[in-house]
Amino acid sequence: MFNTIQIICASEKNRLILRGIFKNLGADAVFSLDLNDALAIFEKARPAAIFIMDGEEPPVEIQLRELRRVAPFIPVIPLLKSRDAGRAVELMKAGAFDCAQNPWTEEALLPLYKKALNISGTTLELDTKGLRSRRRILALTLAALCALTGFSGGVYFGYKKYAARPVPQDTFALPYAHPTGIVIRKNSVLISDWHSQALYEHDAGNFNILRVVNLPETTPVALAAGQDSFWLAGTDGVIEKRLPDERCTRVSKSAPLSPIPDGACFDGLYFWTADSRSGQLVKRMPGDALTAIKTFTYPGRKLGAFTCDTRFLWAADPGLKGLVKMSLDEPERIISTTELPAYADKTLKLTALASKDGKIWFTGDARGRGLVFFKDEPK
Repeated sequence: MFNTIQIICASEKNRLILRGIFKNLGADAVFSLDLNDALAIFEKARPAAIFIMDGEEPPVEIQLRELRRVAPFIPVIPLLKSRDAGRAVELMKAGAFDCAQNPWTEEALLPLYKKALNISGTTLELDTKGLRSRRRILALTLAALCALTGFSGGVYFGYKKYAARPVPQDTFALPYAHPTGIVIRKNSVLISDWHSQALYEHDAGNFNILRVVNLPETTPVALAAGQDSFWLAGTDGVIEKRLPDERCTRVSKSAPLSPIPDGACFDGLYFWTADSRSGQLVKRMPGDALTAIKTFTYPGRKLGAFTCDTRFLWAADPGLKGLVKMSLDEPERIISTTELPAYADKTLKLTALASKDGKIWFTGDARGRGLVFFKDEPK
């Protein structure tokens, strides 16, 4: 019987307990410290089931969504740290196969372990008794099918060669609901989420999660890209400068800024902050102190999300229901306003923008679900 299971657990104490229990159950347990580690070794481990420790980061709901995206049929069983029937029902509605209530014992985990293996190991057998009596007919049918397949293959490859290619996807759903910042990198997209206090790096092509960086001391409200680093703004008004390494190492931080910004960007020369509540745009020096040079008033109706590039300032304006383009030299003058069809959804709240290679990227939430989409830059 295929008895390999994967356990996502950061606590050394809990890993020791679970290692002993599953060893006695005859399971081959593979442990991962977090979701990123689990996804990295998933293909090699090929587990029959996955057990997730509840109460760790990222939340179990996010881990369930990402694991179901990678392997939609594998049994995923959260390990609850306290007995909570309501919590178990919520997780099963979110896609959990079952939940293990605390305390974890061999008697409690054995039925779940066996049931998970039975589900993943179920096989189907075909009754070929009736087929054997029709071998001649099947042989003739097979010959006809081969001829038809050859003809169809020629048609298919001809169509594939001359037909138009499918339009690439430009909208992606996120497995978290409160995005606050977005940075476009060479082959990936970095997004901050204030609720889970984390940075998520996605593959730019299919938007699968590549890694998750937890920020236990920071609640992020904005991201800004630099040449070889990025800035992260928090709810306390402090803006941190971080490196794009595996741990997003912090190299400096500013004193608390006022007003507290919820938007930020770097135009290649100056650093800009935006406060959607007051509608203020502040031009700053890009040093560690981010010293203010001049303050401007946003010229649109309502400042929703904000970014810039080396040529323009950009803002998503829910009052104008469009994308506003402004001059770097005259921020209080609107160059153009382009309608955003996405604002037809009255539940949509755009929270962050990014400009890269002729495209404007948007992120926000609608009906409690995070999303990302991009549009060609308006001329």
